[in-house]
Amino acid sequence: MAIQQHNPPHPGGMIERTYIEPFKEVTAASIARELGVSKSTFSRLLSGKSDITPEMAVRLSAVLGRSAESWLLMQDNYNLWKAREAVDTDELQRFDFSQVA
Repeated sequence: MAIQQHNPPHPGGMIERTYIEPFKEVTAASIARELGVSKSTFSRLLSGKSDITPEMAVRLSAVLGRSAESWLLMQDNYNLWKAREAVDTDELQRFDFSQVA
């Protein structure tokens, strides 16, 4: 059974805390430039208003490190946590395939 993280951070927040805040010389604009995206596109990611797409994952991997898969997994974990918070499954029941002829 996989361990579920409680309230995982949006990847944008993690990027800001790990790759921007600790370094005086690093700005969101400088990373956006290295990623080859607009400052506003990167700003939306940092603020959690947009998600990491496969294309962005490849760019982040090339510029910040980590694998593209790890960037996507971080986004998926966040999205799944949000879905579990939003979807009410109390009335749902597992389908019994053993009863199918």
